[in-house]
Amino acid sequence: MRHRANGIDLFRIFAAIMVVAIHTFPFQSIAPFLDEVITLTVFRVAVPFFFMITGYFLLGRLSLNFSYNNNQRVKKYLYKIGMIYLYSILLYFPLSLLNGTISLKMNILLLLKVFIFDGTFYHLWYFPASIIGTILVTLLLRSIGFKLTVAFSTCLYLVGLGGDSWYGITNQVPLLNKLYTFIFSWSDYTRSGVFFTPMFLCLGIFAYRVSKKLTTSKILNLLFYVFIIGMTFESIFLHRFTNVKHDSMYLLLPSCALLLFLMLLNWQPKLKVKESADLTLLVYILHPLVIVIVHSISKYIPILKNSLLNFLLVVVCSFILAQLLLNLKRKLRVSKQKIPFERASKEISASAIHHNINEIRKIIPKNTNIMGVVKANAYGCGMVEVAYELEKIGISFFCVATIEEAIALRKSGNQGDILILGYTHPNRINDIKKYNLIQSIVSEEHGKVLNLKKIPIRCHLQVDTGMHRLGVTPNVTIIQQMYLFSNLKIEGIYSHLGSSDSLEQESIARTNTQIFLFNNILSDLEQMGISYGYTHIQSSYGILNYPELSFDFVRIGILCYGFLSDYNSPTKIPIDLQPIVKVKASLITERIVEAGEYVGYGLGAKVEKRTRIGVVSIGYADGIPRALSNAKLTLEFKGQSIKQIGNICMDMMLVDLSEVEDISVNDELIVLSNISKIADEEQTITNELLSRLGSRLGIELN
Repeated sequence: MRHRANGIDLFRIFAAIMVVAIHTFPFQSIAPFLDEVITLTVFRVAVPFFFMITGYFLLGRLSLNFSYNNNQRVKKYLYKIGMIYLYSILLYFPLSLLNGTISLKMNILLLLKVFIFDGTFYHLWYFPASIIGTILVTLLLRSIGFKLTVAFSTCLYLVGLGGDSWYGITNQVPLLNKLYTFIFSWSDYTRSGVFFTPMFLCLGIFAYRVSKKLTTSKILNLLFYVFIIGMTFESIFLHRFTNVKHDSMYLLLPSCALLLFLMLLNWQPKLKVKESADLTLLVYILHPLVIVIVHSISKYIPILKNSLLNFLLVVVCSFILAQLLLNLKRKLRVSKQKIPFERASKEISASAIHHNINEIRKIIPKNTNIMGVVKANAYGCGMVEVAYELEKIGISFFCVATIEEAIALRKSGNQGDILILGYTHPNRINDIKKYNLIQSIVSEEHGKVLNLKKIPIRCHLQVDTGMHRLGVTPNVTIIQQMYLFSNLKIEGIYSHLGSSDSLEQESIARTNTQIFLFNNILSDLEQMGISYGYTHIQSSYGILNYPELSFDFVRIGILCYGFLSDYNSPTKIPIDLQPIVKVKASLITERIVEAGEYVGYGLGAKVEKRTRIGVVSIGYADGIPRALSNAKLTLEFKGQSIKQIGNICMDMMLVDLSEVEDISVNDELIVLSNISKIADEEQTITNELLSRLGSRLGIELN
């Protein structure tokens, strides 16, 4: 259960209403006792609920994996909350001055106390509490683990409890009295990011960690009602028989909040509230402003002094105001949207990616997984976009050539394992660690130098079984030494087949020798008691020509993109592929050229008759081979073929529109309609032609 449950989203609305109730006392005019029992007790689950949402959706992943992306999510959250707090301070600044919360005469320590703990207006404490609590829990998780973090947060909560609803009792103990005197010199309440927030963030994390095992249970419901009744009696006792300093914290509140949250994870109401997170955040920020306005109006309309009516009016107006601001935000967002990239683009077909992967899965053994090879900008097709689609269909391991590619992929939000197939200079080891990358050990010296850096990193060991490009010597003693290096966490071993794309006898013999050597190394390592990790040796042609092999992974590159490298080379296993990319460009202008005129650079293209010429906004800087100039390249428009004429320019090309119907300026043309045919004519492989596709091309994922 890793989705944003409908129950959680819907309850945000109820929780926001509860917060408004806490600040307006809706039963004051009717039955004040109900405010004590309901508003100041039952409704106290609202703020813990919001903190638990942060724990569940933000820190839950982090508690299991301190990856770069999970850390970035926390940093972005802290920045976002910090900015919201800053804007809220500015919004309430006049009122803060008016009620004396802040004053220009305050010394710096008092101002810090207000800004860091109390908040500049009575409800704004939530934002610094969220920031401090998140930082504290993150540091604790990193240093002592989840269980001890929960224990520490529980201790902090108990200290805070003694300074809140239980203060009338703890204050009688001299030592505790001194403790709370010191605490209250820094904060008006213990309801803060130090004592209050960490407990509920941890409970949210706990809910995340058990959510997969969670099933609908009547016991949860029963326990919640038992604990909420127990907390009500706790509140009545404390309010009646002790001097309560505040009533945000109860002994049974954490249990009530946790049980409620677990119940809500199971609750899947049909009613869905769009943008409930943003809506309730705005209600929380704005409702005190509405309270002030309604209070001012009530001086002239006495009926509004009725507490219940006052509460309802504040709720309705707060939600209306919040929704109006959301609508305004939506309109501004639409107006700021970028104009679609119209010059030239690559249209990537998600359905073709899915189809190709399904075809590959039909060939490989059931226990073999796929590594998506997305190096060279996913063979020119868009690394981030292709990897995103592959993640959606269950591929969580990716290969790139360089550390720069790996970092770019990680920064895009990719959560998978990322293997760098090429050499990375040992001086970049901190980046390997920071971005949780897997480095290939490409030689004995490479492994030794990386190990000497004394920074533990994840690795795969590349073995040179006969390609003689990269890899350690296929000597089991040398390989054993690599596994014994203390700072290299070798999680896999692999090699690269040099001739698996050919079924000629010499190629088969070379490939079989490589496979035999690789298997022998694995066998020897196993006999030595070395756990060598994942194994992989096949790339795209390796699975088509050697489907009988069974290793942990296959590295899929060109097949993923819907092509064979060379269509003149037969394969043992046929495969039904769909090209995933179409290159498109716009017709940006057209003109009539008279007979006998030259077009484009040089004298290679001279029109023999009056000709309608068009200019298409793509050139060799975008990856279109200049060697295709002068009628070697055919474009398409609505099923019509259009010949390219003249030399292809860096940024543009000319086309003959004489026989083309219904085409206008700004219409899109398909530029590379048959990539495999062009590669064959240029005596190269599709891999090269695809990987030339330039970074100036926009990407449309459909």
